[in-house]
Amino acid sequence: MKKITIISLCYVLFGVPAFAATVGASYDADTYYAYQSYSEVRTKTIDAGTFHAGVQILGVDPTYNGHFNFAGVRFDDLSSFALGDKKYLQLTLKDFKTPQAVDPSYQGPPNYTYLSTGSFQLGIYALSSVFSESQNADLTVWYPANFSSTSKIGEFVMTSAGVYQVDVTSTVNSWITSSSTNFGFGLVGISSTPQATTARFYSMESAGFGPALIPEPGTSSLFVLAMVSLGCLRSRRHARD
Repeated sequence: MKKITIISLCYVLFGVPAFAATVGASYDADTYYAYQSYSEVRTKTIDAGTFHAGVQILGVDPTYNGHFNFAGVRFDDLSSFALGDKKYLQLTLKDFKTPQAVDPSYQGPPNYTYLSTGSFQLGIYALSSVFSESQNADLTVWYPANFSSTSKIGEFVMTSAGVYQVDVTSTVNSWITSSSTNFGFGLVGISSTPQATTARFYSMESAGFGPALIPEPGTSSLFVLAMVSLGCLRSRRHARD
Protein backbone atom coordinates (compact mmCIF):
# COMPACT_ATOMS: atom_id res chain seq x y z
CA MET A 1 0.00 0.00 0.00
CA LYS A 2 2.83 2.38 0.81
CA LYS A 3 4.51 1.57 -2.51
CA ILE A 4 1.32 2.39 -4.42
CA THR A 5 1.03 5.68 -2.55
CA ILE A 6 4.62 6.64 -3.25
CA ILE A 7 4.36 5.66 -6.92
CA SER A 8 1.18 7.69 -7.25
CA LEU A 9 2.80 10.70 -5.63
CA CYS A 10 5.83 10.42 -7.88
CA TYR A 11 3.51 10.34 -10.89
CA VAL A 12 1.79 13.49 -9.72
CA LEU A 13 5.06 15.23 -8.98
CA PHE A 14 7.12 14.17 -12.00
CA GLY A 15 4.93 12.48 -14.60
CA VAL A 16 2.16 14.98 -15.29
CA PRO A 17 2.72 17.79 -17.80
CA ALA A 18 2.32 21.42 -16.72
CA PHE A 19 -1.28 22.56 -16.35
CA ALA A 20 -2.73 25.16 -18.70
CA ALA A 21 -2.29 28.68 -17.42
CA THR A 22 -5.10 30.95 -16.29
CA VAL A 23 -6.04 33.42 -19.03
CA GLY A 24 -7.50 36.83 -18.23
CA ALA A 25 -10.20 38.43 -20.36
CA SER A 26 -9.24 40.58 -23.34
CA TYR A 27 -12.52 42.48 -23.23
CA ASP A 28 -15.59 42.93 -21.05
CA ALA A 29 -18.50 45.33 -21.40
CA ASP A 30 -22.21 45.69 -20.74
CA THR A 31 -25.21 47.35 -22.39
CA TYR A 32 -28.36 48.67 -20.71
CA TYR A 33 -31.20 47.40 -22.89
CA ALA A 34 -33.84 50.11 -22.35
CA TYR A 35 -31.59 53.02 -23.35
CA GLN A 36 -28.98 51.02 -25.30
CA SER A 37 -26.25 52.60 -23.17
CA TYR A 38 -22.98 50.73 -23.74
CA SER A 39 -20.16 50.70 -21.18
CA GLU A 40 -16.72 49.27 -21.83
CA VAL A 41 -14.65 51.27 -19.32
CA ARG A 42 -16.20 51.92 -15.91
CA THR A 43 -15.10 55.28 -14.56
CA LYS A 44 -17.92 56.33 -12.21
CA THR A 45 -16.94 55.81 -8.59
CA ILE A 46 -19.81 53.52 -7.64
CA ASP A 47 -19.33 51.19 -10.62
CA ALA A 48 -15.56 51.44 -11.06
CA GLY A 49 -13.97 48.10 -11.91
CA THR A 50 -17.26 46.26 -12.50
CA PHE A 51 -19.58 45.15 -15.28
CA HIS A 52 -23.25 44.25 -14.93
CA ALA A 53 -25.65 41.47 -15.92
CA GLY A 54 -29.32 41.86 -15.03
CA VAL A 55 -32.34 39.61 -15.44
CA GLN A 56 -33.83 39.65 -18.93
CA ILE A 57 -37.24 41.31 -18.73
CA LEU A 58 -38.87 41.83 -22.12
CA GLY A 59 -42.62 42.23 -22.57
CA VAL A 60 -43.56 40.46 -19.33
CA ASP A 61 -43.52 43.24 -16.72
CA PRO A 62 -44.40 46.82 -17.73
CA THR A 63 -42.68 48.20 -14.62
CA TYR A 64 -39.25 46.78 -15.43
CA ASN A 65 -39.62 46.06 -19.15
CA GLY A 66 -36.22 46.53 -20.80
CA HIS A 67 -34.58 47.72 -17.59
CA PHE A 68 -31.68 45.27 -17.48
CA ASN A 69 -28.03 44.98 -18.44
CA PHE A 70 -26.52 42.21 -20.52
CA ALA A 71 -22.78 41.67 -20.78
CA GLY A 72 -20.06 40.34 -23.06
CA VAL A 73 -16.69 38.83 -22.09
CA ARG A 74 -14.06 37.75 -24.62
CA PHE A 75 -10.75 35.87 -24.42
CA ASP A 76 -8.55 36.37 -27.48
CA ASP A 77 -5.45 34.38 -26.48
CA LEU A 78 -6.34 30.70 -26.17
CA SER A 79 -2.86 29.43 -27.08
CA SER A 80 -2.14 28.03 -23.61
CA PHE A 81 -5.05 25.58 -23.87
CA ALA A 82 -5.02 22.26 -25.72
CA LEU A 83 -8.19 20.63 -27.01
CA GLY A 84 -7.82 17.95 -24.34
CA ASP A 85 -7.80 20.45 -21.48
CA LYS A 86 -10.84 21.29 -19.40
CA LYS A 87 -11.77 24.97 -19.53
CA TYR A 88 -13.85 26.88 -17.00
CA LEU A 89 -15.17 30.43 -17.17
CA GLN A 90 -14.49 32.10 -13.82
CA LEU A 91 -16.37 35.21 -12.69
CA THR A 92 -16.07 37.04 -9.39
CA LEU A 93 -19.31 38.53 -8.08
CA LYS A 94 -18.96 41.80 -6.17
CA ASP A 95 -22.58 42.23 -5.06
CA PHE A 96 -26.22 42.45 -6.13
CA LYS A 97 -28.22 45.58 -6.81
CA THR A 98 -32.01 45.90 -6.94
CA PRO A 99 -33.95 48.76 -8.54
CA GLN A 100 -35.96 51.20 -6.51
CA ALA A 101 -39.28 52.45 -7.94
CA VAL A 102 -39.09 53.06 -11.68
CA ASP A 103 -40.49 56.45 -12.74
CA PRO A 104 -41.71 56.20 -16.38
CA SER A 105 -41.08 59.94 -16.85
CA TYR A 106 -37.42 59.63 -15.80
CA GLN A 107 -35.15 59.14 -18.81
CA GLY A 108 -32.45 56.95 -17.35
CA PRO A 109 -31.78 53.84 -15.26
CA PRO A 110 -33.49 53.71 -11.85
CA ASN A 111 -31.70 54.18 -8.54
CA TYR A 112 -30.49 51.00 -6.86
CA THR A 113 -30.13 49.38 -3.46
CA TYR A 114 -26.94 47.31 -3.07
CA LEU A 115 -27.13 43.91 -1.35
CA SER A 116 -24.51 41.42 -0.20
CA THR A 117 -26.81 38.41 -0.61
CA GLY A 118 -29.61 37.38 -2.93
CA SER A 119 -30.48 34.71 -5.48
CA PHE A 120 -29.48 35.17 -9.11
CA GLN A 121 -29.52 32.59 -11.90
CA LEU A 122 -27.00 33.57 -14.59
CA GLY A 123 -27.16 32.25 -18.14
CA ILE A 124 -24.02 31.99 -20.30
CA TYR A 125 -24.22 32.14 -24.11
CA ALA A 126 -21.74 31.93 -27.00
CA LEU A 127 -22.03 35.23 -28.85
CA SER A 128 -22.42 35.10 -32.63
CA SER A 129 -21.34 38.70 -33.31
CA VAL A 130 -19.14 41.43 -31.84
CA PHE A 131 -20.58 42.64 -28.53
CA SER A 132 -19.78 46.31 -29.17
CA GLU A 133 -22.41 46.23 -31.94
CA SER A 134 -25.01 46.23 -29.15
CA GLN A 135 -24.56 49.98 -28.71
CA ASN A 136 -25.88 50.80 -32.20
CA ALA A 137 -27.60 47.71 -33.61
CA ASP A 138 -31.36 47.17 -33.66
CA LEU A 139 -31.67 45.28 -30.37
CA THR A 140 -34.98 43.71 -31.39
CA VAL A 141 -32.89 41.77 -33.93
CA TRP A 142 -29.40 41.70 -32.41
CA TYR A 143 -30.35 40.65 -28.89
CA PRO A 144 -32.42 37.55 -29.80
CA ALA A 145 -29.74 36.43 -32.25
CA ASN A 146 -27.13 36.46 -29.48
CA PHE A 147 -29.20 35.72 -26.36
CA SER A 148 -32.91 35.00 -26.09
CA SER A 149 -33.29 32.91 -29.27
CA THR A 150 -30.15 30.84 -28.72
CA SER A 151 -29.35 27.97 -26.37
CA LYS A 152 -27.41 28.54 -23.15
CA ILE A 153 -24.02 26.86 -22.94
CA GLY A 154 -24.07 27.00 -19.13
CA GLU A 155 -25.58 28.57 -16.04
CA PHE A 156 -25.17 28.83 -12.29
CA VAL A 157 -27.01 30.28 -9.29
CA MET A 158 -25.28 32.88 -7.12
CA THR A 159 -26.35 33.70 -3.56
CA SER A 160 -23.47 35.80 -2.24
CA ALA A 161 -20.29 37.57 -3.32
CA GLY A 162 -17.45 35.30 -4.38
CA VAL A 163 -15.95 33.24 -7.19
CA TYR A 164 -18.14 31.20 -9.55
CA GLN A 165 -17.05 28.79 -12.28
CA VAL A 166 -18.78 26.97 -15.13
CA ASP A 167 -17.48 24.38 -17.61
CA VAL A 168 -17.19 25.93 -21.09
CA THR A 169 -14.85 23.32 -22.60
CA SER A 170 -16.90 22.53 -25.69
CA THR A 171 -17.36 26.18 -26.68
CA VAL A 172 -13.71 27.14 -26.15
CA ASN A 173 -12.58 24.07 -28.10
CA SER A 174 -14.68 25.26 -31.04
CA TRP A 175 -12.93 28.66 -30.84
CA ILE A 176 -9.51 27.01 -30.75
CA THR A 177 -10.44 25.05 -33.87
CA SER A 178 -11.94 28.09 -35.63
CA SER A 179 -10.79 31.39 -34.12
CA SER A 180 -13.03 33.41 -36.46
CA THR A 181 -16.06 32.21 -34.47
CA ASN A 182 -14.71 33.54 -31.16
CA PHE A 183 -16.93 36.49 -30.27
CA GLY A 184 -16.83 35.66 -26.57
CA PHE A 185 -19.45 34.88 -23.97
CA GLY A 186 -22.76 36.63 -23.44
CA LEU A 187 -24.08 36.93 -19.87
CA VAL A 188 -27.62 37.73 -18.75
CA GLY A 189 -29.81 36.74 -15.82
CA ILE A 190 -32.61 34.19 -16.13
CA SER A 191 -34.31 34.76 -12.77
CA SER A 192 -33.66 36.47 -9.45
CA THR A 193 -34.91 37.16 -5.94
CA PRO A 194 -35.64 40.01 -5.33
CA GLN A 195 -37.20 40.70 -8.72
CA ALA A 196 -35.14 42.52 -11.37
CA THR A 197 -31.85 42.07 -9.49
CA THR A 198 -28.60 42.93 -11.26
CA ALA A 199 -25.32 41.11 -10.57
CA ARG A 200 -22.16 43.24 -10.43
CA PHE A 201 -19.01 41.38 -11.46
CA TYR A 202 -15.43 42.55 -11.12
CA SER A 203 -14.11 43.60 -14.54
CA MET A 204 -10.69 43.57 -16.17
CA GLU A 205 -9.88 46.84 -14.42
CA SER A 206 -9.88 45.00 -11.07
CA ALA A 207 -6.53 43.24 -11.24
CA GLY A 208 -6.74 39.65 -10.05
CA PHE A 209 -10.54 39.63 -9.83
CA GLY A 210 -11.63 40.05 -13.46
CA PRO A 211 -13.06 37.31 -15.71
CA ALA A 212 -10.72 34.42 -16.43
CA LEU A 213 -10.51 31.12 -18.25
CA ILE A 214 -8.98 28.51 -15.99
CA PRO A 215 -8.04 24.83 -16.18
CA GLU A 216 -10.06 22.36 -14.16
CA PRO A 217 -10.61 23.82 -10.65
CA GLY A 218 -8.66 22.05 -7.94
CA THR A 219 -5.75 20.70 -9.98
CA SER A 220 -3.31 23.04 -8.28
CA SER A 221 -4.66 21.93 -4.92
CA LEU A 222 -3.97 18.30 -5.82
CA PHE A 223 -0.37 19.17 -6.58
CA VAL A 224 0.06 20.90 -3.23
CA LEU A 225 -1.61 17.98 -1.45
CA ALA A 226 0.83 15.60 -3.10
CA MET A 227 3.77 17.68 -1.89
CA VAL A 228 2.42 17.71 1.65
CA SER A 229 1.73 13.97 1.61
CA LEU A 230 5.23 13.20 0.37
CA GLY A 231 6.67 15.36 3.12
CA CYS A 232 4.62 13.45 5.68
CA LEU A 233 5.89 10.10 4.37
CA ARG A 234 9.49 11.27 4.58
CA SER A 235 8.95 12.59 8.11
CA ARG A 236 7.49 9.26 9.23
CA ARG A 237 10.38 7.37 7.64
CA HIS A 238 12.98 9.56 9.36
CA ALA A 239 11.16 9.13 12.68
CA ARG A 240 11.39 5.35 12.36
CA ASP A 241 15.08 5.53 11.50
